[in-house]
Amino acid sequence: MSQQAFAQTSASETQRVTELFKSGKAAFAKGDMIEAERLFAEAFTIRQSSDIAANLGQSQLEQQKYRAAAEHFQWALANLLPSATDAQRKAVETGLSRSRAEVAILRLDIKPDGSEVLVGDQSLGKSPVTAGVYVDAGEVIVSVKHDGFVAVDKRVMVGKGTEQAVDVTLSPKDGAAAAAGTATPVVDSGLAARNASADDSPAADHGPHRSLVPAFIATGVAVAGGVTGLVFTLSASSKASDADKLRDDLNAMGGCGGGASESGCASLKDQRKSVDSSRNLAVGAFVVGGVSAVVAGFLYWHALAHHGAESAALQRPFLGLRPSVDIVRARAHDATAIDSVKLSLSGNF
Repeated sequence: MSQQAFAQTSASETQRVTELFKSGKAAFAKGDMIEAERLFAEAFTIRQSSDIAANLGQSQLEQQKYRAAAEHFQWALANLLPSATDAQRKAVETGLSRSRAEVAILRLDIKPDGSEVLVGDQSLGKSPVTAGVYVDAGEVIVSVKHDGFVAVDKRVMVGKGTEQAVDVTLSPKDGAAAAAGTATPVVDSGLAARNASADDSPAADHGPHRSLVPAFIATGVAVAGGVTGLVFTLSASSKASDADKLRDDLNAMGGCGGGASESGCASLKDQRKSVDSSRNLAVGAFVVGGVSAVVAGFLYWHALAHHGAESAALQRPFLGLRPSVDIVRARAHDATAIDSVKLSLSGNF
């Protein structure tokens, strides 16, 4: 290309970039962030500059596209012109800080060099990957593969505003695996390192795991129901004794309708109602406890029947249950009257 043709092309690109940039600023001012992003992105593909990158990042930030915004603000900050003012630098730094607070950064250490690296839907090319990688919060899958090595998919959980190191070292295939073809990728949860070779024996299929936690919960409810029923049974018995004593005293005064006081007769009536209420609550609690005990027995059988011989090797979850009873009094002046009872169960699993 001649020098004149090159100059014409450069001038044409500059004019196009200027038009796109002005149109993008106008769309941003109108609040049309989608159009602003499109115009700034087109301008950035033609000519990469810090001012275009910063405006592109700002339009993405307004749309809550935090990962893309952070990437463009990072690029803008790294490529600021020496002539940039303090206000321009501060604006870029503020945008980057707001974006980074909503995403996570992965620092990748991939071995061997030359491995193909994929983070989510981002292709990072070949290792080593020296720059931090912005990712959305949540589960992220880092996929690594290399000829002659067992491929790995590593799952990593990351939170907003965090930075996490991720190490992946591929294991060489042996001769038999290489001759057989590509091995199935190893899935790494990211919680513990695991090396896998092609001749590893597949784990026995014991079927789906049946948790014992529901059985423990049912057991706790059964215990709470039994304890509550016992409490109300004892309470009803005590109240019945008090009511009988009050009845005898009233009879000695001529009985209700005779010489006994109206207040005493009313109190006897309330005590009888309270006795009946306590007995009904006791029956209800025993019924709940009995049903829960039956359910717990079934759940224990159902879970253990599927564990079989491997049950001894399973690690039981830590369990702490704390049943409680909340009794609501009906009237402040009558300590014996009960309006409702609430059974609750809390604990650590």
